[in-house]
Amino acid sequence: MAITEVREGASSIRTLTWGELRARVARMALALRAHGVRKGDRVAVVASNSIDTLVVFLGCTALGGVFSSSSTDMGSVGVLERLLQIEPVWVFIDDWAVYNGRTVNLRGKMAEIMAGMKGVKGFKGLVSQPRFEEQADVRAVKGVTTLRDFLGVVDEENVGKDGERLQFERVDFRDPFLIVYSSGTTGQPKCIVHSTGGVVLSAMKEGRLHRETGPDSVCLQYTTTGWIMYLGSVQALLFGARVVMYDGSPFVPDLLTFIRLIGEQRYVKPGGRLHQTSLI
Repeated sequence: MAITEVREGASSIRTLTWGELRARVARMALALRAHGVRKGDRVAVVASNSIDTLVVFLGCTALGGVFSSSSTDMGSVGVLERLLQIEPVWVFIDDWAVYNGRTVNLRGKMAEIMAGMKGVKGFKGLVSQPRFEEQADVRAVKGVTTLRDFLGVVDEENVGKDGERLQFERVDFRDPFLIVYSSGTTGQPKCIVHSTGGVVLSAMKEGRLHRETGPDSVCLQYTTTGWIMYLGSVQALLFGARVVMYDGSPFVPDLLTFIRLIGEQRYVKPGGRLHQTSLI
């Protein structure tokens, strides 16, 4: 098993095998290519810590693209302060957000982001990701397409069994891979660009040397997509570990919810050593 996605209060738990993950990434990469994404292009998300978001991340970087993420709790102005600096080709955004039992419709934010991105060179539009099983109707928001329609340009037969036709663009060690940002507390947030080689090297240092992460590990980092710890969460996949992604408040419906989840999802390595769980 590669991924366990847990929504607020453990109201929904989904898992993905390595083959299923590879197949979904292959389809996303093919769709991104069909929609004009090329090596060096930026692709951004305004989204939750979810399987859909991870698939965009991996599909983009498989093409040699540069990924950047913001969380759904950020205001439109804060999101645009980031996006206008990096000029993404596509922006993927959740249609709803859930936190502390409250459900927020993000279609208004979609319209504000579309208006703010007007005139940005190379920008093609927004892709709406479904937060719930049923996709929200976004037809009233100009420039927004659904994830289903975005992926619809790719025939599933072209993906191959378990994503066997996934192809990777060759990149140099110093080619850009990820853009994160300073806090913005003293002005406009500043872009921080991480290279492909730098990310892999740092991940090997932190994951392999410091934590001894491996295929029998289960890693859970409580984080949104808006800061660098999102990378810290998903990079455990490099070592074949299972990554648990949690979206929402850790204290719904009660203060013990997250503790129970940790107990249910944790893995005890032979010899009794507990593997990584981080709640910051």
